[in-house]
Amino acid sequence: MRTRDQTQGAEFGPDGLPSALVLTFDNLGEASELERGTWPEGATLGNHASVTDVLPRLLDELDGRGLTATFFVEAINCELYPDALLEIARRGHELGMHGWCHEPWAELSPEAERESLARGMRAFATLGIEVRGFRPPGGGLTQRSPALLREAGIAWCSPAGGRLGVRDDVVYVPFDWRLVDAYHLMARFSTLRVSRGEAAPALAPGALAGRLTAELDALPCGGGQQTLILHPFLMVEEAWCAGAREVLGRIGRLAGGGRIWVVPGGRFADWLREPTRSCGLAPDAESRTGPASRRGVADRPREPTHSRVIEE
Repeated sequence: MRTRDQTQGAEFGPDGLPSALVLTFDNLGEASELERGTWPEGATLGNHASVTDVLPRLLDELDGRGLTATFFVEAINCELYPDALLEIARRGHELGMHGWCHEPWAELSPEAERESLARGMRAFATLGIEVRGFRPPGGGLTQRSPALLREAGIAWCSPAGGRLGVRDDVVYVPFDWRLVDAYHLMARFSTLRVSRGEAAPALAPGALAGRLTAELDALPCGGGQQTLILHPFLMVEEAWCAGAREVLGRIGRLAGGGRIWVVPGGRFADWLREPTRSCGLAPDAESRTGPASRRGVADRPREPTHSRVIEE
């Protein structure tokens, strides 16, 4: 049983729709494997299939569906895949920071957190890319994160759980694990799944596609805002590549039919800041976080604290 979404009854976007979906993609290339030490020793960098094979097809799929999204990528990709990042931006998508090399954010020391943000912002700036959004690898923030994000010039942040709203001049657009493909597909998330009252085994790609499309179909009826996270590296496997196409197809139809406002996070954050919006949304409305909020993963005070750290 889920908690009630306090954004239900609100109106979203320029057309005043009853629901909104922030469409996002996380991770790029071999960054997370480098961080975990699982990248094969001596293997050539800069040739990961998630970039060379999946990304071009994904960008075409989004173009064909008329969808724009936020790509949260590790800043090391500015060095490994500069042309790919520039192509994402050229296609009209937003780029956000996902750490420097997918370091477990909630475990960083104050010095390491500040340096990772500064180093990442410098890397994006060398490509002429303005970064305004941030999603912490693993989903967790530290007690220092709000101040450091403001210091770095970050305008909006998407952590695991918490409250949707503007706090201390940073917009928080949280996500729920149930709308993250990796949470359902990967064995390493089994402990988190069990802690949330779900079965330990991972879902098959076809089953996940069915579950996510059902969630999406219910959104226009139930109203409110949700955040979806898909991972290009999981689309290297053809089974989930097909599943992701099915999910994106459903999103495209719902958006094209005027049933939900599908939007990149930065655009949603800008809209949320507008003082003249007439959606009826409270300034610090609680996003629907489902089982996570009841287990202490999502609940936060005004300034975000540690949440469960998961390596993607």
